[in-house]
Amino acid sequence: MDFGYDKLRNWVHENYHTAYVLGTGAIALGLWSLLPSKFRTLKLLGGGYAACLALGAALEPCVNFRSSLYGPVISHGSRSEPKFAFTFDDGPHPDNTPKILDILARENIKATFFCVGENALLYPELICRIKAEGHLLGSHSFSHKNLMACTPAESLDQIRRGIEAVSRVSGEPCRFIRPPYGMRYPWTLRQAYSLGQQVVLWSNWPRDWQLPGEEVIIERVVNDAQYGDIVLLHDGGGDRTQTVLALPVIIEKLRERGFSFVRVDELQSE
Repeated sequence: MDFGYDKLRNWVHENYHTAYVLGTGAIALGLWSLLPSKFRTLKLLGGGYAACLALGAALEPCVNFRSSLYGPVISHGSRSEPKFAFTFDDGPHPDNTPKILDILARENIKATFFCVGENALLYPELICRIKAEGHLLGSHSFSHKNLMACTPAESLDQIRRGIEAVSRVSGEPCRFIRPPYGMRYPWTLRQAYSLGQQVVLWSNWPRDWQLPGEEVIIERVVNDAQYGDIVLLHDGGGDRTQTVLALPVIIEKLRERGFSFVRVDELQSE
């Protein structure tokens, strides 16, 4: 039972934009089936299901981290240069973030930290350390709400307050944002652009938040690594011991393959 559940969960996580389309269609079809009996003929036509799938297809680019259909996003750099960008979400965290910063300092690597605004205000000393050690700071909203579950006014508030928190604590303008879970409506993108932000997603996704074990995290990052990748890892949101343990090995293995490590703003676009 558990094995089957794990396989299904991993498939959903690895193909979540496809799962989102199918799920949207299935949920909406269920709602369609609840229509009063006077609409029975209409229900039998199946047009409702087609409409549901169309809705799912329209929403798919909002959750697909590779899609720029509704507006430009940065998901990777040039595929012709052996560069690799480490990014860390959900921090800063008083236990995880210092350990990750220690590793990066020891390896002489600069990375990018997408910080939750509330956490930036709670741990300003970590924001200052991230900046002082030459890493790039970005926003990850104010309280990590799913912006696709927000009204336009709420999403704008989340975006603006997150930017303001990171900028105020760091003392420099925040220019990059990553929406929580990578989910964004077209108006979410426009809101970010209007506030001078570039939207950053990712191309390498080891799903360390699943806590699959450091060996699995290493395998997922290294086996999938391509030139120009942006890898999504986490320094906040819970116990990130596995990520901390995996990071030095990932660095070693990618260096053996000739990769160099840069901040997101140092990646060359294609």
